[in-house]
Amino acid sequence: MTQHSESLEDLAIDWLVLLHSGNATAAQRMAFQQWRQSSPAHAAAAAEAEQLWGDLGQTQAAAQHRANAPRTRRWWPALAASLLLALGTGIGWQQWPAWTSDYHTGIGEQRSLTLADGSRVTLNSGTALSLAYSTDERRVILHSGEALFEPLADGQRPFVVQSADQRLQGAANAFSVRRQGSQLTVVVRAGQVQFTGDHAPVLLQADQRLDYQSGQPLLAQQAVDAASLTAWQRGKLIFNGRPLGEVIGELERYQHGRILISDPQLAKLAISGVFDLDDPQGSLKALQQRYPLHVTYLPWLALLH
Repeated sequence: MTQHSESLEDLAIDWLVLLHSGNATAAQRMAFQQWRQSSPAHAAAAAEAEQLWGDLGQTQAAAQHRANAPRTRRWWPALAASLLLALGTGIGWQQWPAWTSDYHTGIGEQRSLTLADGSRVTLNSGTALSLAYSTDERRVILHSGEALFEPLADGQRPFVVQSADQRLQGAANAFSVRRQGSQLTVVVRAGQVQFTGDHAPVLLQADQRLDYQSGQPLLAQQAVDAASLTAWQRGKLIFNGRPLGEVIGELERYQHGRILISDPQLAKLAISGVFDLDDPQGSLKALQQRYPLHVTYLPWLALLH
């Protein structure tokens, strides 16, 4: 483990992800103890990470599901149909219009860009975007996927992110935009962002999220922990009491193939934890160790039951 430009808090979380992955060796456990004892700042970061991990521990819902859920095979017929559908759609399900974009990332890939004006953009997995800079505005077109934007202030040219008919404008701030089909999700990490389109303009503040579905009424902003929701930029996914179906939907974005859940009730299981995006199979292994579920691997498929 090396520090590079990461904060001690991030490094402490990295250590705990490793130690709870089931793959840590005795030497690595000893190295963690040496790391945490190397300074008071290291010890404080380790204690904070351990508190976070404890807060994200096994939930009451998990214990209740373990006690009450019978291990039956009633789900196999529906699962077989899901398998046929998944195999039929194949890798095409995870394709995007990369050939129409200036920059793109593959599945599980992230990429950071510094634009000509000094603004920074971080592309998440399976993302495609194009630039349309002019003398009047700095426009970025998000075709698909998710990106974190950190524009520099420029009084002459506003920074605009366009996705379909929706526009987001901000400067000297940080915000992420995710486009998945006709749904758009905006998370503001710092500053303010003006959201306009086929609806009344909305001003989003730091630690606010807004979900927009094309053709649907605009929903109210939600108060969120934007740092956690954009932790993918640091190679992590953080969940606190989220349904297993939602967690799997996020993990699936970072690997080829499909991850299927056999039982609708299992998909409602509340999940909490910090997952390492560099090790998607390790994330499934961690789920299997901490929650009442099993994982079966097939070519291009992982089945949770």
